[in-house]
Amino acid sequence: MQTYKVVISDLAKADLQNIVNYISEIESITVAKYVERGILSEMKKLEHFPTSCPKDKYASTNEKTIRFLVKWSYKILFFIDMNKVYVVSIFHTAQNLEKLTNSL
Repeated sequence: MQTYKVVISDLAKADLQNIVNYISEIESITVAKYVERGILSEMKKLEHFPTSCPKDKYASTNEKTIRFLVKWSYKILFFIDMNKVYVVSIFHTAQNLEKLTNSL
């Protein structure tokens, strides 16, 4: 079984930190850390069979196929290059999709 290395981009790290900060403000730090752990745990699953995740038709281009994984209401966008999985963005699905795809 092939194992992929998961690489989290600076943008995705910032996205996750923004999610944690936002949840900390509206809920609690405990809930924010629970969500953070859940998202990180979901990303770890990309080490095995990332190609089983669906392609994102909105974020993909002719040059790059973007796939996604969903944890609760958070969408994790990534692409595969050789034996690495690059996580490029994490966002709540209620966010403006056009704004997000422009930032990729």
